[in-house]
Amino acid sequence: MQNTNKSNHKRPAGNKKGGSGKRRVPNYPRIIGWGIALILVICVIAIVARIAIWNKGVKYVMTAEDYERIKLDTLDNVILWPPEQLDKESYDGTTDVVIFGNDTFRDGSDKGESIMDMFKKEVESDKVKLYDCCLPGSYMVSFNESEASPEECPEDYFTLFWLMLNTIQKDFSKQNTALAHLDSSKYDLDRYKEVIDVLNGIDFKNVEVIMLCYDGHDYLYGKKPINYNIDNPDSAQTENVATELGALYVLCDTINKINPNTQIVFVSPIFCYATDEKGKLVSSAKYDTGYGTIGEYIYCARYTINNYYAISYVDLYNGVLINEDNGKHYLEDDGITLKEKARKMIADRLVYILKERL
Repeated sequence: MQNTNKSNHKRPAGNKKGGSGKRRVPNYPRIIGWGIALILVICVIAIVARIAIWNKGVKYVMTAEDYERIKLDTLDNVILWPPEQLDKESYDGTTDVVIFGNDTFRDGSDKGESIMDMFKKEVESDKVKLYDCCLPGSYMVSFNESEASPEECPEDYFTLFWLMLNTIQKDFSKQNTALAHLDSSKYDLDRYKEVIDVLNGIDFKNVEVIMLCYDGHDYLYGKKPINYNIDNPDSAQTENVATELGALYVLCDTINKINPNTQIVFVSPIFCYATDEKGKLVSSAKYDTGYGTIGEYIYCARYTINNYYAISYVDLYNGVLINEDNGKHYLEDDGITLKEKARKMIADRLVYILKERL
């Protein structure tokens, strides 16, 4: 009898005609390779996205507080003597500090926000008296090696050498004559008269500290840091007040003869921008105005003067982190005038270095 019942049983695929009889094994090396590639693609996308987010943020600029938390590589060399080591006969218990300088230390004075205003507030006391002799528009280095008349070069008589010399002589007739020939639209003549009055009351025999606080204007003008191409190197260097070294040397040599206890502090200029031949602002750290970059200008005379006299040095160029990368945040459009936050940074640094030593 024929069996009409149909079975539901099906043959395994492996038993079909022509089948191999084996199960397919996954290609694990290929899978792992694609997996790693996918992970790398995801990482790249994440990094690009993160960078894009950062670029949309606000650029961070170092603040004065940041400088207090980090140690900058500075060349400070402050060797001020404590009052108890001064000559007991000449020291009256008050440290007299005469400060020569120009624009940087006077900017903001109309609002009481200049570096000198801040410095006075923190340092001046019944034991420390400051004589502010900073003149906006003036230079440390003289224009002429030999004397020119006040009518011919009135600016010369407000440089460091002539201010010091006429203070010693107590004769400011040349400065008074020069005032009449200065352009009142460029110079604050009232301020100049005020400084003459201050200097008239100073006796260098009783001065313990002289601070030199000139900015980068000497460098921008192209003044010489030292004398070049000379036949008699030593005397020509030290006697030429039309160089930075000469101005420093004559000051040190003259004051040392009056009062050997007087200590001189040279405060370096900070970074500024120079103007190139096309009228474009360029970094002073790279631009040669005739005698090197501003860094070369500063250190050339600063190191050479120590061959003759040991003077203290406050390194604002490295000690206040203003440079070509962040200069626009701290300097006005002219590339050298300081904004208020920059003035505060400098004042804080001077106070930090000098307050405990004065």
